[in-house]
Amino acid sequence: MSKYGNTLTIDGRKIPFIAGETVMQAAIKANIYIPHLCFNPEFTPNGSCKLCTCDINGRKKSSCCTAAQQDMQVKNETHELTVMRRTLVQMLFVEGNHYCPFCERSGNCQLQALAYDLGVTDLHFPQFTAHRNVDASHPNLMLDLNRCIFCELCIRASTEVDHKDIFTIAGRSINKRLAINSTSGLLKDTTMKVTDKSAHICPVGCIIIKGEGFKTPIGERLYDQHSIRDVGNLRPESLAQAKNKMQAKKSNLPPKKKLKLATCSLAGCFGCHMSFLDMDERLIELLERVELSRSPLNDIKTCAPDCDLGLIEGGVCNTENIAVLRHFRENCKIIIAVGSCAINGGVPSLRNNIDVKECLDEAYINGIGVVNPKIPIDKELPYLLEKVYPIHEVIKVDYFLPGCPPPADAFWKILNDLLDGKEPELPYNLLHFD
Repeated sequence: MSKYGNTLTIDGRKIPFIAGETVMQAAIKANIYIPHLCFNPEFTPNGSCKLCTCDINGRKKSSCCTAAQQDMQVKNETHELTVMRRTLVQMLFVEGNHYCPFCERSGNCQLQALAYDLGVTDLHFPQFTAHRNVDASHPNLMLDLNRCIFCELCIRASTEVDHKDIFTIAGRSINKRLAINSTSGLLKDTTMKVTDKSAHICPVGCIIIKGEGFKTPIGERLYDQHSIRDVGNLRPESLAQAKNKMQAKKSNLPPKKKLKLATCSLAGCFGCHMSFLDMDERLIELLERVELSRSPLNDIKTCAPDCDLGLIEGGVCNTENIAVLRHFRENCKIIIAVGSCAINGGVPSLRNNIDVKECLDEAYINGIGVVNPKIPIDKELPYLLEKVYPIHEVIKVDYFLPGCPPPADAFWKILNDLLDGKEPELPYNLLHFD
């Protein structure tokens, strides 16, 4: 028998394997993509992310740690597994502080790319907003623990390749963190160099090489142009390996019933509405299919009672925002959360780790250039909430349109899908968190 005499079956396809290989290794050689974050063929697998879980001979197992066996039956592409993997990715997002619109790894981040692949459009769970440190003490490297997903790739790289044992995991539960093996606990007091393997292995934005964050513009990065399913889990410097570009789906949609559309902006920058207006001449075609109800675009203050669609941008930061949300939910058949602030709190939610009084003092009393320091109090002013919340934590949301802001093409696609009575589905090139 040759060394390739053994075969297993993945989703009905027989593939060969060498004795000693795992299911993951056999799948990669056969160009079958199994979602993963903690696996790297250069290091010992540890199965920590669980995204590679497959149905193997009727049982759920991590494919990176399960040895391939003759006649093994593996299911990788099932609805149940997709939902499970999507949930795991959502949990990773809320456990850390991942703000894609202003992360320098956006477009090169494997967590973000997997979220795109699995159809993640919202976080589903309340965010932890855990207190995480940023270590910028090293002259060439930065460690942002807000983005760590505990894949332990840097630990294995530092131990197995660099032979320096610089990283380890400390703490448990919400206090779990990536720790530095130095007396000060800072990266500057280690022997780590920018040429080390551990400096180039992070799948997210935790370990950053200084001075290179925006060398490649957003929109031109690896996963901006290529699906992780097509090119695999690659580093940004592997862009040249990406061959298969995703093509946008274009369609000419016939006019349908004219529906009522309402929009509003809560705690945000109004950028989503500006992107909506970037549909330019397509707005004329859109207005042949919709009637604009309440919106800052026409200054109507209330929704029609039989409104069909409600587009809401911005997070929930005060009592007035809550009242507006409830008004929209009562009058709109379909609610769409638009943009990062509405979906996960976005930039306004950066105050969530700071006491409200401390925020007000900094803005109105202790801030630079403040004249006549006084915190404004008036019955016309709504009360600030302790935190900024995504809108789905206040009302039921039917669809999510991510982006900061979502591009005009994404607005066009989701609105036309709904106007045509179809389930909205964004193609890969329109699904972005930044």
